Amino acid sequence: MSTEQPALGWPVSAPRFVEIDITRPARALGVLRLSDYTLVVGCGLGAFGILPDLISSTAHGRGVEVVVEGLMAVTMAFAAYTGWRHVGIIDPRVWRSYLRVFPALAGVGALISLATAFQWSSSGKNPLEDVHLLMSFFGGLWFAGLAIPGFVRVMLLRRMRVAPMGVPLGKLLTGLIERGGEEAPRITRVERPRFRRGVVFAALGACVLLATTLAPVPADSQKASAFYKVTLQFNTLAFFLIVRARRHFQVSADSLLAVDKRPPILFLRSFTDDERQQYGNSQSALLDFSLETRLANHFLHFGPFIAVGSSKDTVPQPGAARVLLADDEWQARVLGWMESASLIVMYCGKTKWVNWELQKIIERGRSTSLILMLPEVKGWRTSKRRKDIAERIQQLREAFRSTQWIEDLTEFNDFLGLRAMLFRADGSMVMVRSRSRSRDSYHLAALIAHQQLLDPMPALEPGAARVAERVRHPWRWIGASVVGTAAVLVAALFYIGVSNEPSRLAFKKGELYYAKPVTEAEAGRVGQFLLDREYFSDGKAVTVRLDRNDARYQLQFVINPSYADDLIFATQLGVMGHDISRDVLGGTPLDVLLSDNRWKPLRAVPASAKLTFGRGELYYTDPVTAEQARAVGDLLHKLGFFTDDRSVSVHLGREQNIYQIRFVINRSGVDDPSVVKDFRVLTRAVAAQALGNEPVMLHLCDEELQTLKSERILGQ
Repeated sequence: MSTEQPALGWPVSAPRFVEIDITRPARALGVLRLSDYTLVVGCGLGAFGILPDLISSTAHGRGVEVVVEGLMAVTMAFAAYTGWRHVGIIDPRVWRSYLRVFPALAGVGALISLATAFQWSSSGKNPLEDVHLLMSFFGGLWFAGLAIPGFVRVMLLRRMRVAPMGVPLGKLLTGLIERGGEEAPRITRVERPRFRRGVVFAALGACVLLATTLAPVPADSQKASAFYKVTLQFNTLAFFLIVRARRHFQVSADSLLAVDKRPPILFLRSFTDDERQQYGNSQSALLDFSLETRLANHFLHFGPFIAVGSSKDTVPQPGAARVLLADDEWQARVLGWMESASLIVMYCGKTKWVNWELQKIIERGRSTSLILMLPEVKGWRTSKRRKDIAERIQQLREAFRSTQWIEDLTEFNDFLGLRAMLFRADGSMVMVRSRSRSRDSYHLAALIAHQQLLDPMPALEPGAARVAERVRHPWRWIGASVVGTAAVLVAALFYIGVSNEPSRLAFKKGELYYAKPVTEAEAGRVGQFLLDREYFSDGKAVTVRLDRNDARYQLQFVINPSYADDLIFATQLGVMGHDISRDVLGGTPLDVLLSDNRWKPLRAVPASAKLTFGRGELYYTDPVTAEQARAVGDLLHKLGFFTDDRSVSVHLGREQNIYQIRFVINRSGVDDPSVVKDFRVLTRAVAAQALGNEPVMLHLCDEELQTLKSERILGQ
């Protein structure tokens, strides 16, 4: 290395190669990139899922809910749009939108989590038993937890300077982007021969994805777990179909060159370095298929980005526009493209023919128009990656053995962290390196290298001083984001506390509480029904609560816990719930719960109903149908058990796939063999003539339906 004495009087080494370290911005971009999938898919489906609630709130005139749900839908839609703009690119102009999206998303996430926590506390439910609430809670936490570090990373990226240029990263990349034009496939009609097949694959994938998104999740935790496992497989299939569709939408190199007359940008690589679509990674590949697709997203703005396709790929891989060439014609075509190309992007390879291409680039004097990159070498074992890279570098040094750059290639030894290389006409080199292994490190290295080809930095001049990378941590912005998020949390708590505080209606000594989205009119009709049925009266103070969730009502009766196992009492409340659903709430499903005075559920009451036959009453409980209960009641009436001058009660249920019939009798009859024999005969007739000859458990019970004697009866 030679040295000079610069004008200011201190000796400076005149480097033949300059290292550009992009570790910090690459790591920041890697963290920011984690938000892409959540923003695009999570927020996109979230905005779609809020629409039914928003429409319902609008139809019922619930102003506060309309405003809140509308803001949530708009926020998620804007977040999805912002994430989509950043997929597969690095554009500082999108970062400005992130500064608005992340605080809003943190607020939405906090609102969702706090609202879910409030539902848990007010209903007294075990959080682990309600899968819907559990998913909502952790979804809200995920949004908030993603937004805060994302906001900080964007602020850091906007202030970072790239060493040794001393230029802000955002300014450097914005200037590069502004020098490009529009992508030819977007502004011209380029032939896509497989377009119809791509539409079919995309439509199938979208249908599968929408079906799994809109499918109702079972409330039972075990069934929900199985549901999510199956849904995950179907989602992976949907993403596989959509990614497959992208391959059919690819344009050919010849079609692209026919409409885009700018000098081409040639992409050279070994076919073994092509990213292959795998079923298992389709979910991640949906938005970020490969490094090549990212390079195509950038270089298509500067000219047709073209490559030779592999004969093994009947459908082209996403990325550069490809052309399939015969063995006797591909070399001549590649050499012609080398001569006319404004830029050559190449992966350093290990195979014979990729090294032949590199030698031809050197022989034809196109080295100074070359961005030579190390491809992504996958695998967690450092020794394996080191061996793979060493083989590539050995081939590289062999190709450059007789050139002016061999000294620098021999001296440089950090090839494990190397991402891109430039070869300058003065014999110097630019090495872009990073300790981060994220795809963003390779992507950013290509952009930095391209910018240096278009506008070489002064630091390459012999004797120029290097400028250290300076990053001022934006503590004021970080503090402002924390304060802003805290303010949103306080506002969310206030909203939840005010909007979800249950309201109260009084009916004599009875109290009916209700919480939104239940309206006062709905609560009033339910209260009047309970008053007409004399559940609300002047004789006893009772409390009921009405809620609504996921198009189902929930009616909670506050009882003494000692009555929780009283079957006749629970059945009577179940019958009232059935009648309220049918006569008051227009047939909307209603769940009946028995709770203590702190709204903690004691048990769920199965849906029940009552039929009358003369003065006899037949209660039946789900899953027994009304038709089955009617058949049993008609038979008992025909056989003379139900009459017009005797008041008797019967309960028909089904437990563990066996019908259960309970007759209320006088306790003394249990010990009378003739009475027991009569009920055996009666039950055998019911089993044979009304219940398909299935076995029936006979229960002789007291007035509270407590079993005094039971036995299994077979049909005739």
